[in-house]
Amino acid sequence: MNTLLKKLLYCSIVLTQYSCISVLQINTTLPPEVAVTNNQWKVVAVNRFNPDLLPFNQDKKVEVFKIGANEALYSATDAIVEDKTFSLAAIDTSSHYKHTAPNKKLTSEQVLSIYSQYPNHLILALENFEAFFDQETVREKDSDGSVSKTAIYTLITRTSWSLYDSTGTVLDNITLSRNELYNSIGVLSGLLAIGPSMANAGPVVNKLAWQTGQDYWQRLHPKHVYFERLYYSSQDLTPAAFSMAANEWDKATALLMPIASGKKRKDAARAAYNLAIIHEAKGDIGEAKKWARQAADKGNKLAMLLLPDLEKYTDR
Repeated sequence: MNTLLKKLLYCSIVLTQYSCISVLQINTTLPPEVAVTNNQWKVVAVNRFNPDLLPFNQDKKVEVFKIGANEALYSATDAIVEDKTFSLAAIDTSSHYKHTAPNKKLTSEQVLSIYSQYPNHLILALENFEAFFDQETVREKDSDGSVSKTAIYTLITRTSWSLYDSTGTVLDNITLSRNELYNSIGVLSGLLAIGPSMANAGPVVNKLAWQTGQDYWQRLHPKHVYFERLYYSSQDLTPAAFSMAANEWDKATALLMPIASGKKRKDAARAAYNLAIIHEAKGDIGEAKKWARQAADKGNKLAMLLLPDLEKYTDR
């Protein structure tokens, strides 16, 4: 669900329940999106992107993809080198572990081969690399009544990553994207705009690819965030709401627990949702998920909107 749609849904709920909704400002540290143990610190990075599988064979365009994939991998390894809690054991860009077909994970034999060459705790694999232009046509009415069209092109890169442990278990699998406005072209009436050439877009592709590599490694670290959450504050929930507004989490929890286990279904759902917000503010995502699911099971709409955000994070 995109951010704008989520805000619209929030606003809809607020409008229908205005008297019982307040806004809580949260300043907290959330756990990593990918959890590894303290004993998993030696990393091997592998480039599995295979340009031979690209659906085109123009040399210059293929070269843009090859270099872009390398930029993404080297960006991630640069982040590992700068990270004092991890150690980069090796970078392997050879053909031994390249994809022979789309979406194939490392086999147990490949994992063993990597381990025998570079003893490791983690294998970070760049699985795939994409770059493409997205076109949007904007129509504007001029003062003389004529209509002009402009084709706006955005360059998008996507990198797909997997993180394996030394046994080959997949700890994480995700595709990350970055984009940048590339250029705009006037469209003559009755004619299609000729879009930009990917073969000439290498510098921008490399910049966006580098950013996705940095983005990936951030997933292994806690994230300090500031955001707002809606919470219930009327009737029996008012005393707990005052404590929540003052960041008195333990006091608010003690007040909410009896209501969350009570027989009034709507109040119990709202109290459970508030408990989810409290645990999220404390960085205890496992408990936040538990209470949000309990509230959602009772039909609470705010909890249903909260759960996708909580699912992005590990429970630690």
